[in-house]
Amino acid sequence: MTEKLDKKDLILQGRLPGIEFPDLLTIIGLIRKRGCLVLRQGETEREIYWNNGEVVFASSNSPEHSLGNFLVRNGKISQQQYEESMKHMTADTRHGKLLVQLGFISPKDLGWGVKNQVMEIIYALFTWNEGEFFFYDTEHDLGEKITLSINTSSLIMEGVRRLDELPRIKERITSLNTVYAKIPGAEPRIEELDLSDSEREVFDLIDSNRSIRDLINLTNLPEFETTHILYQLLTARLVDAVPEIKESRPVFLDVEDSPELLQLISTYNGMFERLFGTLQEAVGERESRDIYATALDGSGSDDLWAGVFFDQFGRFDENMLIANISELPFERRKVVLDEGLNTLLSVQLFEVSQHLDPARKVVVFKYISDQKAQLEVTGQ
Repeated sequence: MTEKLDKKDLILQGRLPGIEFPDLLTIIGLIRKRGCLVLRQGETEREIYWNNGEVVFASSNSPEHSLGNFLVRNGKISQQQYEESMKHMTADTRHGKLLVQLGFISPKDLGWGVKNQVMEIIYALFTWNEGEFFFYDTEHDLGEKITLSINTSSLIMEGVRRLDELPRIKERITSLNTVYAKIPGAEPRIEELDLSDSEREVFDLIDSNRSIRDLINLTNLPEFETTHILYQLLTARLVDAVPEIKESRPVFLDVEDSPELLQLISTYNGMFERLFGTLQEAVGERESRDIYATALDGSGSDDLWAGVFFDQFGRFDENMLIANISELPFERRKVVLDEGLNTLLSVQLFEVSQHLDPARKVVVFKYISDQKAQLEVTGQ
């Protein structure tokens, strides 16, 4: 929406960390105007809309912050429902309204989703150590969007708290698909623990079968709050993760097609490794792994990527990928594999490009282009 903003309405601009993001929120809250704060980091852009010193809406151009992806992550809709709804999307369709019309979510869940999606977009900005910002004193027409009224001081306090606690939580809780169980013999005396209502609710729902996504859906707590409570319960040794039982799957390597398929995977793995190495140089190993994990979650082909993880070089297990297509008809294997690898590569290119400077982009994009051209020449 920034193309609709007029430069004559620009009243404040600068760079992070010349001013810290919490301080920027404080300043705009004190101005108490209606306007739009735009923050950019390379091609990544966030917009925060204000009215009388309070936040009423926020948007992001990153795919992981879309309403649909947010609802999938938090267990409000399934991946299948998300994909089905996208088939009905048009340029004038509001995704949330469409999900309600299709019966996939209730109006109440839509309101919950919009509020917490907005909060997630803003809280993610507390991790920004660089970028530029612009505040426009302007009227904004948000159309049919659900608007909020979020107190700036409360927003800052919660954002700083999350910034302090998030690294520790992510270290212990690495996936929303993890299932937790109460530790036998560790049944607490609730009255002695001084648990809040939310903490007690999460603890009571843990039953050795429900994943974190299930707990989020049942409690209506946001992802951070749920994982924060689980982190506290883990630290207190009241719950523990249930070991994942991996289904044994046969690997059928037909002599007719396995060399070709393995070569295809190897070529793509070379591109994945190059992307990962370039990303590590730009943002470091931990953030690189987070970005790669986000890309894998957003690649869409659950069957192909079931049980597949990337190693320390950003490469994927070749044998597991072959296993995941081994039960397909012979003529479908290469098609499914090629489509899945290409889709993941496209998602990764988009995600990684948000964090690279122009020089790195040129080098890595040329490498990918050359490798793709080679695939076409060899018939892969």
